[in-house]
Amino acid sequence: MLNQHASVSEETRTKVEAAMRELDYVPNALAQSLKSASTRTLGLVVGDVSNPFFTLLARGLEDVATAAGYSVILCNSDDDPKKQRAYLEILARRRVDGLVLTPSHTDPRPIIEWARRSGPVCLVDRSVAGLDFHETGIDVVRGESLQAAEQLVAHVIEHGHRRIGILNGPLTLSTAADRLTGYRAALQAAGLARDPRLEREGQFSVASGRAQAAELLARKDAPTALFAANNQLALGAMLTMRERGLSVPGDVALVTFEDVPHVADVWPFMSVAAQAAITMGHEAGRFVLERLERQSKSRAAHGDKAATKTAKAVKAEPALHGRELVLPTELRLRRSCGCPSSDPWVRSVMP
Repeated sequence: MLNQHASVSEETRTKVEAAMRELDYVPNALAQSLKSASTRTLGLVVGDVSNPFFTLLARGLEDVATAAGYSVILCNSDDDPKKQRAYLEILARRRVDGLVLTPSHTDPRPIIEWARRSGPVCLVDRSVAGLDFHETGIDVVRGESLQAAEQLVAHVIEHGHRRIGILNGPLTLSTAADRLTGYRAALQAAGLARDPRLEREGQFSVASGRAQAAELLARKDAPTALFAANNQLALGAMLTMRERGLSVPGDVALVTFEDVPHVADVWPFMSVAAQAAITMGHEAGRFVLERLERQSKSRAAHGDKAATKTAKAVKAEPALHGRELVLPTELRLRRSCGCPSSDPWVRSVMP
């Protein structure tokens, strides 16, 4: 009846629809999902929902999902591996059709197991060491981090800085590791010796940025410039510098990854390496929906009774091997690094 079946007369359909309106009837989505083997939902697990980067990423995914008739369940892991594993279990029990995940741990097994049991997975923003995405059929969409970090730090060196500190997140995360590698590569290319005392590691958070900056700026040989590996760390560093009466870039130059939306429009001050967060969400959603569409067509062709065998066959198709999409990152160079104008000079760093 609700599915517009051809065997139902127009008169009967009209009467039933009138009764539904009178009773405020709402279809049982769970019952429908049991019949269709689909809940029309996607799971999204991000590291920090308060970070505008992940807010934009979620918006990008939601745009694509909604256009395809899917809803998105958003989960915040706080970059806590235990919390992330718990959310993976919750999403599996809720029978979401696919998963977009910002990984917070280095163990690929929970991700591989989720993909095997529950549905397509696309990693976004970060990769996981030891995960063969091609063979496991797990997709990856991320921004170019390493070269962008190297070019951002090289630009600071061009301004004459020789003691440059780095504020970073956990080195178990691929973004933190790549940005540290890029930082070190820029120093090496400029003939500057690496000083481990200028390298800090913590969380991708404002509080961690404050603490790391306080440690570096308390040194007698304090750095004259800071490279923050994300915008939350940069905000924390700016709070510390304000408390100490230091100006940016007069006393300490500062560069980072990611703009803070709207703030950058009103006050285009911070020099950043900006990733295409909304596009990441779009592309991750597109990858997951492509796989779901293929599986749906394959089930229809083989019949529901062969669904399990079909799913295995789908994963074995060469066309469905895991894919990695690396998006370009833009350098937006403004006043915080020492450039004279607040109008950004934009350069794209291609993967």
